[in-house]
Amino acid sequence: MARTYPVELPDVNYFTRQVLCREGCPVRTDSGGYAQAIADGRFEDAYIIARTPNPFASICGRVCAAPCEAKCRRGALDAAISIRALKRFVCERFGVESPAFDLGRVYPALLDPNRKGIGTGRKVAVVGAGPAGLSCAHELALQGFAVTVFETQHIVGGMLVLGVPEYRLPREIVAAEIKAIESLGVEIRTDSRLGRDFTLGDLKAQGYEAVFLGIGAHKSRELAIEGVQLDGVLRAIEFLLNVNLGYRVGLGRKVVVIGGGNVAFDVARSMIRQAERFADMNETELRTALHSAAAALEELTAREAEPPDEVRLALDVAREAIRKGAPEVHMYCLENLDEIPAAREEIEEAEREGIKLHTRWGPKRVVGCDGKVTGMELIKCSRVLDENRRFNPQFIEGSEEVVDCDTVVMAIGQAADLSWLRPEDNLKLTPRGTFQTDPQTMATSRPDVFAGGDVAFGPRIIITAVAEGQRAARSIVKFLTGRTPEPPRKARVTVYDSYRYTMPADYEKKPRRSPPLLALDRRIGIAEVEHVYPQGVAAEQALRCLKCHVSPVFDGDKCILCGGCADICPESCLRLTDVASLVGDEKLSAAVVARYGGVPGRGEQSAIIKDETRCIRCGLCAARCPTGAVTMERMEMLPA
Repeated sequence: MARTYPVELPDVNYFTRQVLCREGCPVRTDSGGYAQAIADGRFEDAYIIARTPNPFASICGRVCAAPCEAKCRRGALDAAISIRALKRFVCERFGVESPAFDLGRVYPALLDPNRKGIGTGRKVAVVGAGPAGLSCAHELALQGFAVTVFETQHIVGGMLVLGVPEYRLPREIVAAEIKAIESLGVEIRTDSRLGRDFTLGDLKAQGYEAVFLGIGAHKSRELAIEGVQLDGVLRAIEFLLNVNLGYRVGLGRKVVVIGGGNVAFDVARSMIRQAERFADMNETELRTALHSAAAALEELTAREAEPPDEVRLALDVAREAIRKGAPEVHMYCLENLDEIPAAREEIEEAEREGIKLHTRWGPKRVVGCDGKVTGMELIKCSRVLDENRRFNPQFIEGSEEVVDCDTVVMAIGQAADLSWLRPEDNLKLTPRGTFQTDPQTMATSRPDVFAGGDVAFGPRIIITAVAEGQRAARSIVKFLTGRTPEPPRKARVTVYDSYRYTMPADYEKKPRRSPPLLALDRRIGIAEVEHVYPQGVAAEQALRCLKCHVSPVFDGDKCILCGGCADICPESCLRLTDVASLVGDEKLSAAVVARYGGVPGRGEQSAIIKDETRCIRCGLCAARCPTGAVTMERMEMLPA
């Protein structure tokens, strides 16, 4: 065994080096790879790295929850790399929003005139044009399948356009991403509702050999408290749907939002903009808005189509007079500031915009008069989780308070609308009201039907839904052809010249900088709040990357145990020890046997232990080694 790898603590991994930011991404985006490409000035390469595993790179550059950043090793030093913002930086230059966009550069095989793919035009139906459904369609189209996407709404994108406020995600970006997917041959049919316009049996009869269900969770969960039936009580998802469909929502002058998740903050921030946008509408403009909504209803009726619940709700709300003036928006949630599940950036921006956050309060009842909301009674919460860290809020009796308000919005969760489901569909449900779905294969209880996203596992972040759509597509390929698609990328290791390998000057001292934001006094309507990094700032932020791809590798045949690598290490992450003193699992035992032919006795052999969590990839150990036993190696991801 000529080359030996160090023992990595606390996650022992003897034969591979995990790039944690990639492991944190559900679609395994090589975020460290594109950060390094940006640092090198290779912006197009960076975009290709970001876009190849993710058909919604431009969208994720704006609104991804960025689980990769939670895994970023730089976070242990000071603050994680701004991975999401760096993705947006390269997407602005080469993504769908850029004139330089070229899908053939991302997928060179698409330019091959002889390309057929293993799908050979076999028909697959995707129900739901949200991130899960569209990513499934994208993956299947790349494999040569004939994919048709059925969408209930008259617009495409699911919660990308119906749930995410436009000030966070411009609609033209979503449209451009979808156009790129359609260019692969994907057909999208809007105003096609499962259970109303077609059934699963109809799809089977039309020759679709497999179906993917990605219909999302567009219903808000109900809260069983007194007064929820009063006029002025809105559900968060329905509110966002109406706002994003362009309908007017009367809010009053003071609004209470119940909930502390990202959806609750989206609602609160959208309300501020909603009121500012329509505060100056006169009676004529209001009547015009009502006329437009009525015309939409007449159009649906003429087609003998039942209008969606959210359209009916929008019409009911539109009949209310929209009061002038920006509302006062208060948010009440059970959690304290450290427990709130929303992203910290969302909390900070909401507070800057004037939204008042109240923690450790739970809803008790909605107060009303003459059928309308006049206030919200809240009760103080002493804790949210019990001793076993399970959700079990405890309240303080006698701490009740009534807050005056005109509107109450419940942002306490989402559920899927499964009213279309029939016994003959043979689909089993979980107690949560989701489909019984294998998380690895996305298979349901029916062999030709697969599911993913919110309808399968409850509310998901966008990138998780994308990953589940891709996973389902691979399973559909295997179901229909018996073949498992090859992974689109594979690893290659290259060796640096250890004497030339360097990290940028003062890279460990560079602070994280947030992207520029729109001034508070200009945050009205749909104006996008977050802007893109200037090039110089993007390059500086990319230089903060600790290069998880690069790692010192030790050649035991060259090592003379001088200890120079451990002495020079600025983070003290290397240590020489007796092999006989190592304690580990069967992998360690196998590595020792493979190296020495057995377990050496005490004092016979030495090992180098490396604390992977502390290594900053400075390369000093390789430069210091007098025999060249330490080399710096980089993991690269290439097309298969």
